[in-house]
Amino acid sequence: MPKSITFAHYLMGHAPFRRASFFYAYVGIWLHLLIGTGLLALSGARDWLSIFAALVVGSFCVGLVLYGLLTKTRRLLLNIGAYAASIARAFSTDPVVITCFIAGLIAALVSSYSILAAEYGHYQRECHRQPVPLPTSVAFLLGAVIVLLCTYGLLAS
Repeated sequence: MPKSITFAHYLMGHAPFRRASFFYAYVGIWLHLLIGTGLLALSGARDWLSIFAALVVGSFCVGLVLYGLLTKTRRLLLNIGAYAASIARAFSTDPVVITCFIAGLIAALVSSYSILAAEYGHYQRECHRQPVPLPTSVAFLLGAVIVLLCTYGLLAS
């Protein structure tokens, strides 16, 4: 009996010479984060924790943009604005910038949910021959996080 692959293996590319677009986006996230953290360490910034948080969100947005470019999904290029908002947040604490940063984070979360839902559907069709949707608990948790972020954005501005 052939060994079934997990969803994580499916996302990262289970064939030895073929890598999935998700793999390259994941590598892009970590490269951006490592290079940005190195530059942050060399800069001697005082408020490094909030800058690092903005850098993490920016790296996540870079991964989403890379995935959109590799899969030719134009709607994921919206995350360029989210990336710009995260970079602006790294340099400014203005309430308008914080609100734009939170809006960009919400857009990135919704984009990531759409990617995972689509990839999970592909995984179920290819590996299990059953179209099973993403568990509803994932949608509820993401919805709760978005509501919390909206509340924080309203209170912060």
